Amino acid sequence: MLMTVQDTGNDTAELTEAAQKIAFRQNAESARKAEARPQVLRVYQHSNFFYWWIVWAYGLVCGLLTYLDGRTVNLFAEKQLHVHSSAWVGISFVSLLLIVIFFTNYRVRGANSLIMILALGFIAMIMQQMGLWGVIFSRFPALLIFMNLAFYLSLSTALLILWIIATFILDRMTYWEFTPGQVTQRRRIGGSKQSFDAHGLHLDRVSDDILINNILGLGFLRYGTADLKFTTSGAVRDTFIIENVWRADLRDQQIRELIVVRPANAPTLAA
Repeated sequence: MLMTVQDTGNDTAELTEAAQKIAFRQNAESARKAEARPQVLRVYQHSNFFYWWIVWAYGLVCGLLTYLDGRTVNLFAEKQLHVHSSAWVGISFVSLLLIVIFFTNYRVRGANSLIMILALGFIAMIMQQMGLWGVIFSRFPALLIFMNLAFYLSLSTALLILWIIATFILDRMTYWEFTPGQVTQRRRIGGSKQSFDAHGLHLDRVSDDILINNILGLGFLRYGTADLKFTTSGAVRDTFIIENVWRADLRDQQIRELIVVRPANAPTLAA
C-alpha cells in the first residue's frame, strides 16, 4: 500500500510538471505573438491608376515581341520604323487599353461582376459556334493596327514612371493610422489629421469587382485589393471608406486585431 501511494504521488508530480511546461510554452508563444503584432498600422489608399500596371507591363512585352519578330518599314526618307509582323499585337494592346480605361472608371461589384463575365464568355462562345467572328473580321479588312517599337517603349516607360510616382509618392500623401483604440487620418502636406474612436468601430469590406480587385489587383496570387468601409459608434456616426487597399485580406485581419486591444506602443508597420 505504501508503494502504491508513493507511485501515485510521483505520477501526480510528473503530471503537474508537464502541465507547467505546457502552460509555460503557451504563455511564451502568446507573448511572442503579442510582440510580433504591430501596434501602429498605416493603411494607404490607392487611386484607380494603381491598376494601370498591366498596361505598361504589356506594352513592354509588346515592345520585346516587336524587337524579336519585327520588320523594318521605310515610311520616311530619313527614318525607318520597326514594327511587328502581325497586326494582332497592336490590336491586343489597344483592346487591353480600352478595357482598363472603362472598367477602372465603372465598377461592376459582387455577383454582378461574375454574371457579366459569364455572359460575355457565353456570347463569345455562341458567336464562335455560329462562325460570326470570321464574318465580323472579314467585313473589316482594314482592321490592322501596327505600332512601332519606339511607340511601345516610349508609352510604356512614361506610364511606368507616372505609375511609380502615383503609387509610391502621391498615394502616400494621405494615410490612415490604426492604433489600439483610435483611428487617425493623416495628411503629410499641411500636417492636418482627424481622429476617431476605434472602440465600437464597425468594419465592412465592400463587395469585390472580380476584374479589378481579383485580377488586376492580383487577388489570385493572394494579394488583391478591396475597399474597406468603417462606421464609428456613438451618437454621431462617421463613415469613411479607404479605397483600393493593397493586400486587403491581411490589412483587414490586422485592423480587426488592433481596434479591440490597448497594448503598449510598438513598432510601426506600413501597409
